[in-house]
Amino acid sequence: MTKDDMVGIFPPVVTPFHDNEEINLDALRREVDYYLTLETTGICVGGSTGEGHALNSVELGQITKAANEQIGGSVPLLAGIITMTTRDAVEKGKRAAEAGAMGLMITPPAYQIASDDGLYDFYATIHQETGLPTMVYNVNVNVPVKPDLMRRMAANQSETGLFATKESIGGSLEWLTELLETVGDQISVTWATDWTLYPGLALGATGSISAAGAILPRQCLAIWNAIQDGDFETAQRMNVLVLGVSNAISRVNWPAGVKAAINYRRGVGKARAPFHTIPAEQVKRICAAIDHADAELERR
Repeated sequence: MTKDDMVGIFPPVVTPFHDNEEINLDALRREVDYYLTLETTGICVGGSTGEGHALNSVELGQITKAANEQIGGSVPLLAGIITMTTRDAVEKGKRAAEAGAMGLMITPPAYQIASDDGLYDFYATIHQETGLPTMVYNVNVNVPVKPDLMRRMAANQSETGLFATKESIGGSLEWLTELLETVGDQISVTWATDWTLYPGLALGATGSISAAGAILPRQCLAIWNAIQDGDFETAQRMNVLVLGVSNAISRVNWPAGVKAAINYRRGVGKARAPFHTIPAEQVKRICAAIDHADAELERR
């Protein structure tokens, strides 16, 4: 997988569970099939939206394999890696590689704060041990991959395998602008803060792997396509719809809110405990925001 493959809207697929919290692979396949009917340009499993923090290496391999079988090579497939150690990340990465992932979207370890050298070695070791290209998932506010380190990793791609970054709440629009200017010719610089998809994509981000792309894929595609066409008014209006749903979900208990949103249209079960429930009133707000977003999309 190269920087040119990481373009457009990649929905991060949720991991459906049965009532006993075992993975529901049939529901996962249905989710992948749904996104493939749209104009999405790739699929990601095992990210934060996919509860990658709650999956072991065997489970990551299972969902990657199931997604790969459904995709059949039609679009690129990314697997998320969320761990606290290099050793565990390598194990997950190997499982994903064996199951057909084309690249790894890797979150920096979050419980302790690693040095820049430690983070560099983290990504380099995963690449060297798995043979897959790497993508930084810059979501950890306390352990971000800062622009200086990103430039160092991009300058040494034979060691790090870096082909992309997913700038999220661990970064900023300021960092996004800097990275587009300084390494945009070397790696794909994407944006994934759901509340501000439009500004990031309008600045020149090359795509998005955001929860909004899983919850409101048609609206996110409308934002992307409108920006490509220079129709910034439409992109801005669609972003307001995404903002409404994201606000209803909130940043607290995010996995449960995302599952509630997707369950409103398609059955994917609850999130794994302790992130499995949200108040009934919040569910109503989420459903109302989705109804409004869908109605406005149809009116445009």
